[in-house]
Amino acid sequence: MNMSHEQHNQQLVQRVIPHDAPVPEADSPLRLVGSIFRRWYIILIVSLGICAIGVPAVWLLIKPTFSATAAIHVAPVISSILFGDTDSDRVLPMYTNFMNTQAYLIKNDQVLQRVADDLMDKNLKFFEGAANPVAELRSAITDGIISVDPGYKNELILITMESWDASEAAKIVDAFVRAYMAIEVSKETQGGDHKLAVLESERILLQEKLERQRQTIRQMAEEYGTSVLTGRQEMMLQRVGSLQAELTKIQTRRITLEAQKQLLEETSQNTSSDKLLTMRYEFVNSNPTIQALTANIIQLDQQLIVARQVLAASNPELKRKVELLEASQRRLEEKSLEVGQTFDDMMTRELSMNREVEIANVQVELEQITEYEIRLETMLSKENSETIGLGRKHLAIQDQEEQKELTKELYDTVRRRIQQLEMERKRPARISVAYNASIAPLPNKRIKLTGALGFGSMAAGIFLALLLGKADRSLYTPDDITKRLGVRVIGTTTNVDYLDTHSLSEQISFDYQTIRANMGLLNSGGIPKKLVVTSGAMRDGKTTFSVNMATSLARAGKKVLLIDGDLRKPDIQRVLNLPESQGSLQDMILGKSFASVVHSCPAGFDVLTADPGNSADAFELISRHDVHKHVDDISAAYDHVIIDTSPVLAFPDALVWAKMVDAVIVTSFAGRTDEHDLRETMQRLAQIGVKVLGTVFNNVTSDDSYNRYAYGYYANQGTSASRRRQKGKDIPLLSTKDHPGQQDNSKRKK
Repeated sequence: MNMSHEQHNQQLVQRVIPHDAPVPEADSPLRLVGSIFRRWYIILIVSLGICAIGVPAVWLLIKPTFSATAAIHVAPVISSILFGDTDSDRVLPMYTNFMNTQAYLIKNDQVLQRVADDLMDKNLKFFEGAANPVAELRSAITDGIISVDPGYKNELILITMESWDASEAAKIVDAFVRAYMAIEVSKETQGGDHKLAVLESERILLQEKLERQRQTIRQMAEEYGTSVLTGRQEMMLQRVGSLQAELTKIQTRRITLEAQKQLLEETSQNTSSDKLLTMRYEFVNSNPTIQALTANIIQLDQQLIVARQVLAASNPELKRKVELLEASQRRLEEKSLEVGQTFDDMMTRELSMNREVEIANVQVELEQITEYEIRLETMLSKENSETIGLGRKHLAIQDQEEQKELTKELYDTVRRRIQQLEMERKRPARISVAYNASIAPLPNKRIKLTGALGFGSMAAGIFLALLLGKADRSLYTPDDITKRLGVRVIGTTTNVDYLDTHSLSEQISFDYQTIRANMGLLNSGGIPKKLVVTSGAMRDGKTTFSVNMATSLARAGKKVLLIDGDLRKPDIQRVLNLPESQGSLQDMILGKSFASVVHSCPAGFDVLTADPGNSADAFELISRHDVHKHVDDISAAYDHVIIDTSPVLAFPDALVWAKMVDAVIVTSFAGRTDEHDLRETMQRLAQIGVKVLGTVFNNVTSDDSYNRYAYGYYANQGTSASRRRQKGKDIPLLSTKDHPGQQDNSKRKK
C-alpha cells in the first residue's frame, strides 16, 4: 500500500466509536424534526384527507349568516304640554338614561310574550322544539343572537338578530318592533295617529288570535259535528251507570258461589266423627287375621309366664319365646294399620262421590260468572275512558269558548276606540318606528374556518408523525445505534442515491477502506484472519458486505477466501455469477477435497459456495466435529477467511460458525434494522463468548457516512481515477442496489 493510501486510511479511522454502555438521552429538537421530516408523506396524507372531508363539510354545513336590523326612533324633544309650557318645546332631561331604559323595556317578559304570540302561528324554525317560546327568546338575547342597544350619538334604538335565515330574522325583529310599539308607545304617546296605530296593531293581533281560537274550536268539535256535547255526555253517563250496576250484581253472585264452593270442599275433607271411629274399630277387630294373631299372642304370653317360672333367665328357650312374642305383637300392629287404612280409603271414596258432583256444578257456574264479569269490566273500562275523554273535550271546548268570548269582547272594545279616535287630529309621536328590518350579510366565517382547518389538519399530521416516530424502533443513523444500544459502529456504507454516479465505485471503496482500517484498530493484531459476517434479520446487507469486504481486501494485496456459510439460502454464487458445475461447501464437508470445490473470482479472491439444492439438515451438517478442523486447515493458506452466514435471529447456524472464527461483524441496515433485533443479536453472540467487533451500518445518507468529506478529496487534489486504482484492479464493488434482496429499501431517506 502506498504512502497516500496509508495517510488516507489514517484519516478515515478517526470516527471509530468506543464500545460504551448506552446513555439514555431525551429526544432532541433536531431528532424530532428529523422524525417528522422522514414522515412528510404522513403529514401530507393526513392534511389532504382532513381537508378533503372538512372543507366541503364547512362550505356545505355552515351557512352564510345575515343580520336583520330594525330601529325605533326616540325623539329628544317632547311637546311642551308635558311641562305646562305652551310657548316652546323642551329637551327631555336625562335623555341617555331614558334611551337605556327603553332599550331594557324592549327585552322585558311582557314584550317577549307579545312577540311569541305574534310569531307562534308562522311556523318559524326558530321555535321548533321549544317548549317555552318566551324562554327561547330570552335565551337568544342572553346568547347575543338578539341584541337591543341604544345607538351612539343618535336617536335610535337598534334591534338586531343574527341568523342563517334572513327572512325569519326579519320577521322576529319586526315582531319586537310591533310588540314594543303596542305596549310602551301607548303609554307615552298622546297623539291620535299614534294611538290609532297602536290600537290598529292591537286589533290585528286580536283578530288573528280570535280567528285562531275559532279554528281551534272548529277542529275540536269536528269529531262530533257540534260543539255542544251535553246530551251525548249524559247518554254515556247513563250507559256507564247501567254497566256498573250489572257488574255489581255479577260480582255479588260470584262471591256467593265462591263461598259455597269453599264450604263444600271443607265438608268433604272433614270425614272423622264418633260413629266413623266405632265403625273403624269394629272393621279392624273383625278381620280374621287380626283375630288369629290376637289369640296367638295371648297363648304365647301365657306360655312365657309359665316358662319364666320353670326356666332360668339365661335359658335359650326362654329367650326364643320372648322374641316370638315380640314378633307376633309387631305383626299385629302392622296388620291393624293396614286394615285401618283400607277402611279409611273405603269411607273417603264413599263420602266424596256425592260432593264432587255438587262442587263441579258450582265450579262451572262460577267460571261462567267470572267470564261474564271480565267482559263487563272491559266494557265498563272502555265506556268510562270514552266518557272521561268526552268530558275533557267538552271542558276544553268550553275553555276555548270562554277565551274566544274574552278575545271578542276585547276586540270589540279596541274597534270602538279606534272609531272614536279616527276623528281626532294626529299629533307627532315622540317614539316611532324609524325603519323596519333591513338585512345585511355578515362576514363569511367559512373562510376563517377553512384556514383553521388547514392549520389543524397539518398539526394533526405532525402529531401523528411524532407518534409514529415515538413508536418506530428502527435505526436510521449511527448515533441511534451507539446512543440507544451502546453497540460499536465499525463503519458505514452509503446509499448510492446520495453518491456521484460517475465515480460510484471509488466512493464505495472509500467506505470499505474505512471499515478495514477500523477493523484493524479494533482488533489487536490487525484485521482478523477468520471473520464471520452475520446480521439479526434478513436483508440487512450481510452478503453484499461480505463480497465487498473480500474484494477490498483482495485489492489491498491480501489472499482472501469467501465462504458462503448460509446453507439454507446461499446467495454468493448467484451474486458473483459463478458457474454451477464445480463443487460446494457441503461436498467438502462430506469428503471432497478443497481444491476440487473452490472457485476463483475475477475480483482476486477465492470463493467456496454452497449448494442451494442441498439445504436439508444444514445445522447438523455444520455442527459436525470436523467442520472446525476444515476451516482451520483452509485458513492456513489464506490471509483472511470471510464466512457469510444466515441471520442470528432466524437460525442457530451463525452461532455455530461464530465459535470457529476469530471475530464476528454484525451488519445492520438504515431504516430497516429494528433496535430490539440488533440488541437481541448482540446478546446471543455475547452469551456464547465470541468476539464481536461491532456493526457495519449499511445504506446511510451521505451526511451520516463516516467519510462524508472523503468523496471529493481526490477531485479537489486533481488526482485521476487511474491513480486510485491499485495494481490495475478495477473490479467494481457491489452497492446495496446490486443485491436483489436489497432493492426495495435502497431509497429510504433520513
